Amino acid sequence: MRSVTLTFFLFIQLIFVANAQLAGVPPKGPVSLALGGVSASTANEWSVFNNPAGLIANEGINAAFSYQTIFNFAPFNTVMAAVNHETNWGTASFGVYRFGDELFSNQMASLGFARKIGIMSLGAKTSVLQYHIDGFGKRATFIGEMGVLAEFTEQLHFGAHVYNFTQSVIAEESGERVPTIIRLSLKYQPDEALAIYMEGDKNVEDKPDLRLGIAYGLMENLELRTGFSTQTNRHSFGAGLTLKKFKINYAVRSNRGTGATHNFGLGYQIKQP
Repeated sequence: MRSVTLTFFLFIQLIFVANAQLAGVPPKGPVSLALGGVSASTANEWSVFNNPAGLIANEGINAAFSYQTIFNFAPFNTVMAAVNHETNWGTASFGVYRFGDELFSNQMASLGFARKIGIMSLGAKTSVLQYHIDGFGKRATFIGEMGVLAEFTEQLHFGAHVYNFTQSVIAEESGERVPTIIRLSLKYQPDEALAIYMEGDKNVEDKPDLRLGIAYGLMENLELRTGFSTQTNRHSFGAGLTLKKFKINYAVRSNRGTGATHNFGLGYQIKQP
């Protein structure tokens, strides 16, 4: 039974390549999920899981928590949390996530830091990624990331992010590596209420993915989002509501065969700047 379960998870990993948590790539949080997976040009409380340069957008001290699930399919459930702290030198962050169940899981603990220099924000992150397979033990590896955000104009922003530039290996004997992913992204904001995103995502071993996202501020504290991934043909939708110290976010992404992915997120401003 155990070998059948392991085979099942490896099979799922091959079919659902976009379910990157299986390969050790952290989830992106409800904002990026709603934007079709665009993450390199976003800057918010979830940036420790995306482009670490985006941490610079956090002021004071805040915390974020989210739960991502495919209903009635517990093995794909993910829990993630982060704390962001603005300092005199930049913004630091600590984030953790866990994906899977008692049979197969991976978990990651990350430390990120970002600093703004002129029109650019530079970010770096180091993480410990651990895999656990029931009956086969645990494996752990270190992962390095780096990113940049640049404000070309008030309307046009550019983001770049490299995940696992260290090319960390999961198993030395087999040479199996954590994916190395390069993301390049543009954010165009023609007015205060509307933002249009475009991102190219390239796993060095796979075909590139073009992602498109749109965010629209329906009112001062309510934002609607939608997005699309060309590689997986997945649509996504979501919304964000700000209530004083709280931020409530929700996203849903279509999946073939397993049902929709839902992500519920909550942010809290612990200390004002």
